[in-house]
Amino acid sequence: MSEQPLPDRDAAKALLRRLSTLSTQSLGPCAVDRPLVLYGAGKLGRMAADLFDSLGIDVAYAVDRTPPESGLLAGHIPVLTPDAVPSADKASHLIAVCIVTASYDPIHDFLAQTGWQHVQPVYDVLEAYADRLPMGNGWFAGALLEPDRGEIEKVLERWDDDESRAAHLQFMAWRVARQEWRFDQAPVRIDDRYFIEPVLRAMGDKESFLDAGAYHGEVLGRWLQWVGGQFDRILAVESDRDNAAHLRETIAAMPNEVANRIRVEECALAAEAGNRPFAHGMGLASRLMPAADDEVRACRLDDLDFPLTFGKIHLEGSELDALKGGAETLRRQRPILAVTVYHNRDGLWRTPAYLMDLLPNYRFLMRLHAWCGTGALIYAIPNEKWNDNPL
Repeated sequence: MSEQPLPDRDAAKALLRRLSTLSTQSLGPCAVDRPLVLYGAGKLGRMAADLFDSLGIDVAYAVDRTPPESGLLAGHIPVLTPDAVPSADKASHLIAVCIVTASYDPIHDFLAQTGWQHVQPVYDVLEAYADRLPMGNGWFAGALLEPDRGEIEKVLERWDDDESRAAHLQFMAWRVARQEWRFDQAPVRIDDRYFIEPVLRAMGDKESFLDAGAYHGEVLGRWLQWVGGQFDRILAVESDRDNAAHLRETIAAMPNEVANRIRVEECALAAEAGNRPFAHGMGLASRLMPAADDEVRACRLDDLDFPLTFGKIHLEGSELDALKGGAETLRRQRPILAVTVYHNRDGLWRTPAYLMDLLPNYRFLMRLHAWCGTGALIYAIPNEKWNDNPL
């Protein structure tokens, strides 16, 4: 779709009706049925290589305009420049695009124009193995039925600005029809995930920060850079045992006056406490998974006794469950929130609707921070913290 103006409430509803008429019959996961090549040797390429390795699927090679100095991806996969690819491979191999920091359509078009006949987003390939992988980025929403449309319309009404309505429609267009919709003044924001300007303007100098899904501490580190020493405390929640060990090492290397104010909880935030099946050892993709052979302690945010003022919640699809387990804390503390919604169908309307109903006198924004239907976040800012002054 060519770029169009930001949609107001009425235009957003009209576009939703248009989206509801699009056919979804030909869409679905793409299993590896031919030799596999990865396009992109960056962070996502490395993660994809590890996931395919865990599935026992060989990667013939990767393609990148700027190969790593070693010439290898994940230590063993050759990385070729586009002009070094054997021409015959372009008809016989499947090339999975491992880039979400740029628009997919131009990448697909470039590969098709240079002869590649089987091009797919890598998440659509990995989705074919969802029963074996803890990966929730390649899901297909399918057709939007009448109950969905009614609830989505309510959410579109309640966003605080037209940019949010545009982001919501962009997100749904990919998930429903694998189409890239673009809107003027609604960019995909690669560099400010979790910390968009309205959030930064709303923060004070004594925040208590929840990093739920802390991984190795990268987001925590970014937040510390922004606030310096001006914060009260941090609760870092990480459910994967390997990630938690790495996180503790990261914190131990910090100055004592910072590290002493950081508490690590090795658990999965959920609506109910107990033990839950969990896929450990998958890095960023580790998550709660019914078919997992291992388990993790689940806990409720309401039981963690933390004076939350700003919460980043990224839990690979368990965000809504975690919010339900923290409902009393959220109502009482009225924190700023940044919540990912791109790992499952809850993001279409259930998660935003839950927050909008739970938290009165808030402003709700939606922004996209990556392409291919990923990087979608809800930002919830209480009216009393909203600040229109520029940074």
